[in-house]
Amino acid sequence: MLGDKIREARKRKRITLNQLAEMSGLTASYISQAERNLTEPSLSSLRKLSAALQLPLYFFLDDDIPQTQVIRADQRRKLAIPGSEIVYEYLSPVTMLEAEPPMLEMILFHLNAKCWSREDYVRHDVAEECITVLTGVITVDCLHEEYHLYEGDSVYIRRGIPHKVYNPSNGVATALICLTPPVH
Repeated sequence: MLGDKIREARKRKRITLNQLAEMSGLTASYISQAERNLTEPSLSSLRKLSAALQLPLYFFLDDDIPQTQVIRADQRRKLAIPGSEIVYEYLSPVTMLEAEPPMLEMILFHLNAKCWSREDYVRHDVAEECITVLTGVITVDCLHEEYHLYEGDSVYIRRGIPHKVYNPSNGVATALICLTPPVH
């Protein structure tokens, strides 16, 4: 259950409820209720917990996280956030609770036509990102600069740069993201 995953991640990282509350901006009481499966955390709360615990959001949403170095095409973890127009497929292992978690994360995304990847900008304070367009067209909005990318084009986004992606075309755009270190 979701609460069990939250508690397991917190305990493995040796963080108290109060520390996690301070780090996430949520109350210790709320986190305790979530860990005991008395309340179902909202997507917004899960994002705060995943950032505080330095785990990707899909860690909490995926019940079947493979413990392998090989990710078969038909076994990729997919994450479609409710209300979002983007689907993520994780190409790299996610054994994030290991003593030495991966230092690289690769994600394939599919963005619907005439849609943004998200409403607000995302900013990775410690990670650098490279996006390569595989099919279609995307526009990467880096707050003060836009990059129009076509099949085969890529853009490198340094850490701390706010950004979001738009698909201006009439078809689905597919791109590959490489992040180092993985974002949470």
